[in-house]
Amino acid sequence: MGLLSRFEGKMEDTVEGAADRMGAAPLSPVQIAKKAEKQMRREKMVGAGKQYAPTLYTVLVNADDDRRLLGYYPTLAGETETYLSAKAAESGLVMDGQPLVRFIVDDDLRHGKFDVIAEMVASPLVEQLRQEEYARYGILNQGGRPQAAAPMAPVAGYGYQAPAPAPAPAAPQTMDFNAAPADYGYDEYLADDEPRQAYIYDITNDRAFTLPGDAETIGRESKNDIVIPDINVSRVHAEIRQDESGAWILTDLGSTNGTFVNGRQIKSAALSDADRIIVGTTNLEFQLI
Repeated sequence: MGLLSRFEGKMEDTVEGAADRMGAAPLSPVQIAKKAEKQMRREKMVGAGKQYAPTLYTVLVNADDDRRLLGYYPTLAGETETYLSAKAAESGLVMDGQPLVRFIVDDDLRHGKFDVIAEMVASPLVEQLRQEEYARYGILNQGGRPQAAAPMAPVAGYGYQAPAPAPAPAAPQTMDFNAAPADYGYDEYLADDEPRQAYIYDITNDRAFTLPGDAETIGRESKNDIVIPDINVSRVHAEIRQDESGAWILTDLGSTNGTFVNGRQIKSAALSDADRIIVGTTNLEFQLI
């Protein structure tokens, strides 16, 4: 019996009456699992000779379907997480910890429709989001706090051993670009008025974007110049450009969750080297090199 058939059987066994309720939506647990697996394969990344699978899977649902199925989410999410872990191991993909499947309302979806977004997210952030999901479902420990996630382990019935966690990346080598080489005999090496290339570094997803100077949009949709795969980021979230004086200006474009620079929410702000930017749950850094 294949993994998908086992998943379907477990859902039938563990969710009493779920098939009828989900069929009426109609949202099929099997279709959700298949779409999540497809996105897992599409968004995989290669590094250090290994292939890494996304760890955060956001299922977008209609508001009416969300209200109807809320009580089934803990079981559906847990079984889908187990299924994805098994498929990743079967395919030789490495996951940085236990995956998280969460459900979020998208008002643009019609009744009975859903979508899945798979993202590469650092393990600490995934665990923070997992605690928020536990609190949403009312899953608490004896102390009244959200139950901590259990460590990943082999799961009976799916025929796989959990993959070893990915090795921690080596600390990056750093260089002080503002320090003058001692032997060169001049004191104005890399002076402040010397042009430097600007970048937006996506810390969460480990990607860098070169900034040409013209207006560049930041957002979730693929049409943006800087695409952020984060459901908490608006479709067109913010804009960054260089003004006539040479200053780099970041402007929020009426986003739902706001734009933050060094912990302060902004509407428009001039950026300096190494400023930290947060959009949605994604951490960015403005860099001049």
